[in-house]
Amino acid sequence: MSQASISSNKRPRKLWWLIGLLVFALFALLQMPASWVLQKVAPQSPYVQHVSGNLWQGAAIWQVPVSKVSKAPLTGALSWHWQPWQLLLGKLGADVDISSGQTQLDGQLKVSRSSWQVADMTGKIAPDTLRQVVDWQLPSTPIQVNSVSLQRQSAKGERAAGFKAAEGQLTWVGGEVGYPSAGKVFYITMPALRAELSTEQKNSNNLLHINLLDNQDKRLGDLYIDGDNMLDVSLTQRLLENMPEYKGQAPQDTPVVSVRQPLLSGLGGAN
Repeated sequence: MSQASISSNKRPRKLWWLIGLLVFALFALLQMPASWVLQKVAPQSPYVQHVSGNLWQGAAIWQVPVSKVSKAPLTGALSWHWQPWQLLLGKLGADVDISSGQTQLDGQLKVSRSSWQVADMTGKIAPDTLRQVVDWQLPSTPIQVNSVSLQRQSAKGERAAGFKAAEGQLTWVGGEVGYPSAGKVFYITMPALRAELSTEQKNSNNLLHINLLDNQDKRLGDLYIDGDNMLDVSLTQRLLENMPEYKGQAPQDTPVVSVRQPLLSGLGGAN
């Protein structure tokens, strides 16, 4: 073999130069300050403040106005660590930690052009967080979040927006709840319950179904959320029997309360 041929084999191929350049560009991108990227993508955003770190890993302070219930916005912290392998699936993904007061949640967030996904979300939602969202008297017991995964797709062409997949559960030991209605506070002693998450299709709509069960797997009610963020609530006789002022008579599995309303109707940030 000639000396020229050996020298030619030792030269880096153009493909390897290109791969090296792309890797260098990717790592340079990931080192960009997250605050600079946020300023370009969402300038003067009222929801995210005090951003630190870079695209690879960083942290931020967030806030959501809930003026109809609380004079102060709901605030908390967010930290993330990027998952580069999600690019192979056409998604941006990160491990995230979310906190607000005593509320602590950690899991994965994945975003693509047509959907977003929360995966393996675990932690607890504390009563102090809930009290800033709903104007109810709540027991001092948190809601436990157990390996919750959700995938929601956007509307595209003839495809309606909605929930493509859901699994996991929420658990709550219950206690006395007081909720205001028509100038009066009604009380109900909530039993220990479990909320099982799944999806259901009705009239071409992909719905998130939250099945409410007691600790004996008896039905307490159902919640449905559609692609237009409308919430349908159905509560059974079994649950309403825990309300001292309720005098209705029906088989325990019978739905006796049905309500349909916007999911975020209790939040004041939209006004």
